[in-house]
Amino acid sequence: MGENPLTPAELGEDPVAPDTANRPARRTWPIWVAIGVAAVLFLCCAGTATAGAVVWKMRHDDFTVTGDLTLADSGTKDGAVCSGNEMYGDITPGTQIVVSDAEGTVVAVGTLGEGVSKGSDCVFPFTIEHVPKAQKFYGLTLGQRGTLTYTPKQLKEGLHLYL
Repeated sequence: MGENPLTPAELGEDPVAPDTANRPARRTWPIWVAIGVAAVLFLCCAGTATAGAVVWKMRHDDFTVTGDLTLADSGTKDGAVCSGNEMYGDITPGTQIVVSDAEGTVVAVGTLGEGVSKGSDCVFPFTIEHVPKAQKFYGLTLGQRGTLTYTPKQLKEGLHLYL
């Protein structure tokens, strides 16, 4: 008759345990971790790109107002530094110029630069950056003085104010 084959127990193997020695281990968690990390990085980059686009649009969807304010008969000597006097004592370098929209909401703020005498006048330059576009008109308030109304075209062309 024939030989009896050896049983797994006789060969030193556990008859219940599967043979894993010749089969590669299947670890799926590293793949899921990698997919998770990639997803998080994608969402972070997409969020940053979106925020960057919003900031870019905000910064490129505006304009800068330049101009000057002349105080009549407030100068001293041509080219000398000057500031408001008497009833214009509140007009000094650093005085705020506030730009508002039609509802009166502040949309941009600038300040007067250093005043320079030109003849008998004192002239203060100013720049107001990041004034948002798409307004029908703007209110401009200088210090404690009243608010004057300007069109976008007037602001973009530059302002020459007189007191």
